[in-house]
This record gives sequence, C-alpha cells and structure tokens, in this order.
Amino acid sequence: MTIFANIITSGVFFIMLFFSLSIARNVHSTLGPDNAGKLLRVLFPKYFFWGLILSLVGAVAFYLSGELLKSLTLMIVSVLAGVSRFILVPKINKSRDLVLDGEEAAKKSFSSLHTISVSINVIQLAILLVVLIASVS
Repeated sequence: MTIFANIITSGVFFIMLFFSLSIARNVHSTLGPDNAGKLLRVLFPKYFFWGLILSLVGAVAFYLSGELLKSLTLMIVSVLAGVSRFILVPKINKSRDLVLDGEEAAKKSFSSLHTISVSINVIQLAILLVVLIASVS
C-alpha cells in the first residue's frame, strides 16, 4: 500500500507541476485573454477537484500503510485543494467578472485572491515534495 501511496503522491506532484509550469503560464500567450479566461474557468475547478480526490486517496493509502504523518500531510494538501476549488475559484471568478465590468475596486480583490491561490499551490507542491523526499529516505 505504501508503494501505491507514493505513486499517487508522485502523480499529484507532477500533475500540479506540469499544470503550473506549462498550462497556466502559456494559455494566455497562446489563446489571448478572452479565450484563455474561458478555458481556465473550465480547467481550474477540475484541476483542484482532482488534486483534492487524488491527495485524499494518497492520504488513505498512507494511513492504511501505518504512515500517519504522511497521511496527515496529504490530508492537508487535500483540504487546501478543497479550499481552492470550492471557496477561492468562485470568488476569483466573481472578482474577475467585476473587473471585466469595469469595477476598479475588484482589481485589488482579484489580485489578492489570485495571490492566495498561487500561494496555496506552491505550499501544496512543497508539502508533496517533502513527502516524496521522505519516502526515498
């Protein structure tokens, strides 16, 4: 079960890394702002949802393997993905809509929420990397 947990953890880490470095960074320059926004509104909820599900599966697998600290860390990743998916994404989308409607005050809100989202993503990646390094030792 430990091998399965490590495979899931590796998968979540590399999916997140690929999405962050390839998809999110290049979609705006490739599609332009209007189409990029439409695509990201479809992709981000799914990205965070699958991060939540896969990290939860990894947490359960580590728990069943008796590796409680690793299980807890994957639960943290899962909870953060849930926060991003169910709390931040709707708020970010609402703020972005207000910005597009010309509300100047919404720019600050959008920027803050986006920064929080990116920060959570970096924290998740760091946690996953620590778990993977600890698994090699």
